[in-house]
Amino acid sequence: MAALQTHQLEPFGHEVVLSSVGDIDADRSAALRTLYQRDGLLLIRGLELSQADQIELCRHLGPVNESQFENFLVSNVKKEGHLGTRELLWHHDVPYLPAPYLGASLHALQVDPDAVGTRFASGFRAYEALPQALKDRVEGMKALHVRERVFDRRNRLTDLLEGDLCTVHDVVRRQPKTGRPYLFISENLSPCIIGLSEADSQALLEELFGYIYEPGNVFEHRWAEGDIVIWDNQTLQHARGLAGEGTRTLQRVTLAALGYAEQYPTDIGIYDSLGNETMLETV
Repeated sequence: MAALQTHQLEPFGHEVVLSSVGDIDADRSAALRTLYQRDGLLLIRGLELSQADQIELCRHLGPVNESQFENFLVSNVKKEGHLGTRELLWHHDVPYLPAPYLGASLHALQVDPDAVGTRFASGFRAYEALPQALKDRVEGMKALHVRERVFDRRNRLTDLLEGDLCTVHDVVRRQPKTGRPYLFISENLSPCIIGLSEADSQALLEELFGYIYEPGNVFEHRWAEGDIVIWDNQTLQHARGLAGEGTRTLQRVTLAALGYAEQYPTDIGIYDSLGNETMLETV
């Protein structure tokens, strides 16, 4: 089988030419993993995938937890879809869990030309852009990550409800296989850096956010039907504007070693009064 056709996206990521999931042999699978590890973002166009197909594709890059909580529709028009039309501020998915999701994918089932895009920012590139003195300063620091309780501004520790989980992660994390450092904080769900005064914490977060969300560090994907984007949820974060214009229905599959319910079984948002699994609007 011929080698994968790819080209570099700007400022990061790789577009891959693939006609079907069945076209991925062992060599192509290895090539996909190499590209994914390098920038954390893959784009494939013109596919028509069932959820099972999408899961099969994602498993070339990591484990997939087959629960309805991790795999679902994101839609501004379908009753069974999630997130509706609201804006999503910059975030990693569920960073308040001990083991945040490894990655995620969205596949465009039905989108209008004016549907809102999805933006991605690279923690790798942001770290690389830091002055050495700032790299030295943040090394070893830890940030608090909280679950989303408000949607139109940064979440704070004081926004949490009784029983809500929050978790501390290193500000500078490292990719497991390569050791490459990346920043792991977000506008929406990282309210403070541990051990600093509130004023110093906010000042340092804002300084770091300036590197993460610098326009040259942001890739925006404008959706067309058949597109699939797969991204590393740990080294990248994502955001979107209001989804009120144009039909936008995307099929999501999540890469995760541990699912949400496995890590946070006491979350009342997962289970309704009958014990059935439901969906929290936090992704």
